[in-house]
Amino acid sequence: MVTEFSLQIIFVNLIWIKVVGFLGGFNYTLAWLFYFVDILNFGGLAILFLEMLKDKSVADETIQSLDNNSKPMASIIRLEDLKKLINPIWTPANIKVHSNITYATNEEIREALDTTNQDFDQPRKMMLDIFSQQSPSANGAGLRPVLVHIHGGAWRMGSKDTFYPFQKMMIAENNWITVNIGYRLAPKNAYPTHLMDVKRAIRWLKQNIASFGGDPNFIVLSGDSAGAHLASMASMTVNNPQFQPGFEHVDTTVRGAVCLSGALDQISEPHHAVFFCKKVANMDKVDMEFLNQHSPLALVPKIENPVPFLLIAGERDSLTECKMSKAMKAAFDKATAPNSTCTLILLPAGHHVSYISWSPRSLYVSRVIQTWCTQLPKEAPAASMSLQELDAENYRAWHIRTAPVPFQRYFPGLEMFQSLPSYTV
Repeated sequence: MVTEFSLQIIFVNLIWIKVVGFLGGFNYTLAWLFYFVDILNFGGLAILFLEMLKDKSVADETIQSLDNNSKPMASIIRLEDLKKLINPIWTPANIKVHSNITYATNEEIREALDTTNQDFDQPRKMMLDIFSQQSPSANGAGLRPVLVHIHGGAWRMGSKDTFYPFQKMMIAENNWITVNIGYRLAPKNAYPTHLMDVKRAIRWLKQNIASFGGDPNFIVLSGDSAGAHLASMASMTVNNPQFQPGFEHVDTTVRGAVCLSGALDQISEPHHAVFFCKKVANMDKVDMEFLNQHSPLALVPKIENPVPFLLIAGERDSLTECKMSKAMKAAFDKATAPNSTCTLILLPAGHHVSYISWSPRSLYVSRVIQTWCTQLPKEAPAASMSLQELDAENYRAWHIRTAPVPFQRYFPGLEMFQSLPSYTV
């Protein structure tokens, strides 16, 4: 994270030095010692910042390969981009958020409670947030494409609460709708519960996102780290009844998958295999047959009509090594299916969290994702309902349940769900 915040750290240190000088701190030898250490830190941070700028050429090359009419990205030394780089959590003002919408049915919530000894924190993980423009632009008439992000965290931690820079840009500049989904985690919930929850969220979006102006026929998945694994698996197992218990007949097809620092290979490295089987799937031993069914890399040759994939990896990533993404790209290139398109971008100095907050690198990554998403084929039939026919403030409430109090940690009890109309699929 120091790499991504290098500019902000330099700025804060300069302010701190000014404050110390104003208070007379430099009258003491120890303060001067710390000052010289800071000078060395400035040099290291400056190098990290300059390394990020080198990623621009890689991003420009990828964008050019996706869109021949594209132009090289402008310099980041612009007011429009500087305000993002100065404030790492900058968010456009014109964004509306619908938070904590439960995508699970009453029966699924009861099952989640029963299998975890009435842990009322589990249903809270089965929720999603919807982000869209407060006032959609005129050229956004009709239903808009939907980008669904699945958070990472080694399948054991993390939440849907991070709002990524590329999501903000897709909303503000492309008028897309973005969705963050949560899912239940190991060890309380053994994989493939994670994947089933992702598909439950897709089911809900297929049935309800039109009420928010989203196109249920144009859903793109994205994910980081473990979330990239789930995004890949969800796109490779569409309509597979094995992972859609109770809603086997529901269409869960998507239009593409964006994988950031993806955990895409659970087989090649023994420590990955052991971790996934024992810590994620709660198995007693490594099961190679199970891994072959749940490793995206192993599934590539087996799927008939894969959706387009965008793989983004950092060459300095020590958690999910970039060789996973390279192998995934190579597997797609060998595939004979007509739609087996896969784009790979390798960030020379990128690491595992190169896209979480605003930085030159996350800005470049966001531009690549923007271009890739907007170049996806438009052949699939779109919903005919226009945005003017929709009233997002009066959507079908009988399909939607939200937490009673946004910051309340636990539900008051199952009575909350029993008092609501049943949500059926």
